[in-house]
Amino acid sequence: MAGPSLTPEQRRGVFVVWLIIFIDLLGFGIVLPSLAYYVAIFDIPPWATTLAGAVGLETRGGVLVGLILTSYSLCQFVFAPIWGRLSDRVGRRPILAMSTAGFSLTWVLFAFAPSLTWLLISRALAGVCAANLSTAQAYMADTFPPERRAKGMGLIGMAFGIGFVFGPAIGGLLVSEPLLGLLGAAPDHDSAGLIVEGTRATLDFHRMQLMVPSLFAAGLSAVSFTLTLTIMRESLSPELRAGLKPRASKLGALVRSLARPGIGPMLLVYFVVTLGFANLEAMFSQFNVDHLHIKASANAWVFVAVGLTLAFVQGGLIGRLTRALGSRVVLAVGLAGLVVVMFVFGFQVELNPGLNAMLWLVMLAIGVGAFNALCNPSVLAIISSHTRADEQGAMMGVAASAATLGRIIGPVSAGAIYDAAGPQWPFAIGGVLIAGGLLLLLARWKAVAPPEPAPSS
Repeated sequence: MAGPSLTPEQRRGVFVVWLIIFIDLLGFGIVLPSLAYYVAIFDIPPWATTLAGAVGLETRGGVLVGLILTSYSLCQFVFAPIWGRLSDRVGRRPILAMSTAGFSLTWVLFAFAPSLTWLLISRALAGVCAANLSTAQAYMADTFPPERRAKGMGLIGMAFGIGFVFGPAIGGLLVSEPLLGLLGAAPDHDSAGLIVEGTRATLDFHRMQLMVPSLFAAGLSAVSFTLTLTIMRESLSPELRAGLKPRASKLGALVRSLARPGIGPMLLVYFVVTLGFANLEAMFSQFNVDHLHIKASANAWVFVAVGLTLAFVQGGLIGRLTRALGSRVVLAVGLAGLVVVMFVFGFQVELNPGLNAMLWLVMLAIGVGAFNALCNPSVLAIISSHTRADEQGAMMGVAASAATLGRIIGPVSAGAIYDAAGPQWPFAIGGVLIAGGLLLLLARWKAVAPPEPAPSS
């Protein structure tokens, strides 16, 4: 049975949180189409050459783009539990306001970065601000009653999905030659119409490709900051904040969380599933270009297919499925489906029954989006159901850290597997990891069941 409806004030707060996450993901997606240009317009600093050589790699564009992504995820991992724990003490609204303001400033720094080093610093600082996801999840947990909490987490997933839909599409438009030509930037072309690299005009064009989408993302973050200050109200009552006890270190909180029978298994499931799925995220475009011979520009349409599916499933379908089947069953279905899709994705060339490669890829992308959309909200709903009201922020921070740790390790390991074993194997091994998460869920099925509500006195 559905729980009580949210008040108008609560609905406004939920809308702002949804918008914050949407704009965060939209901004990240906006710069994806032009990431390769960012590295090309800067000289490679000596520290990057030394660092890459120490681990047996060359300082190619892919390695440096990987460093940019890793710096973001690493800082997000470190600060997610810090923001979550701090939001338990001072409230959700101040943390969300501070992080959205910081996000806007980091995009400005990204736009005007004078070197690759400053580009990395700006992404690291953006990762610090992006750690507000744990606070956003805690806001949803505060606002929605337990029986509707999966819906609240699903709304966050929906914001992710729609951000991924519109981000790359808007980013592609913002870095297109016609639009940047209106702003006075145009690359040099040879007689065949190809961009001539290394000329002054081309370098200026790539510089505009860095600035325009970044400043657009900065403006969007400033909008979310303004709305946080004007129409959002605090979700955590002063009584709960006043009753908080001093907390131990992040490591101590993680160890204690892993020892809790209803939470520990779910944190492990969240980690291994994110780790396995990160194999697909990291090598997705590389696989499409190298193995499927699909132009990189076509990847944006595949992201649109994934995002639309995520938005559809997490925006409404998951709430109905959870009420009918329960979070555990929905999670098990999502994990099982992901295992199959991961293996089929990796070996799609061998299994492709003569279909058009792009059509086949979009069909698989829809499967990826649908099954992945069932997993994350269900995991978080189960964790939240075993968490006290006064520790929701800290626990969502621990969960976010577990997922981010998977995103830090996953791309690095996927790249090594891709180069050493072949393009199919990052996806196959990712499927094996997700299968391990499914087996863990089944093994701890009773322990992770939502607790029975306390009898009313």
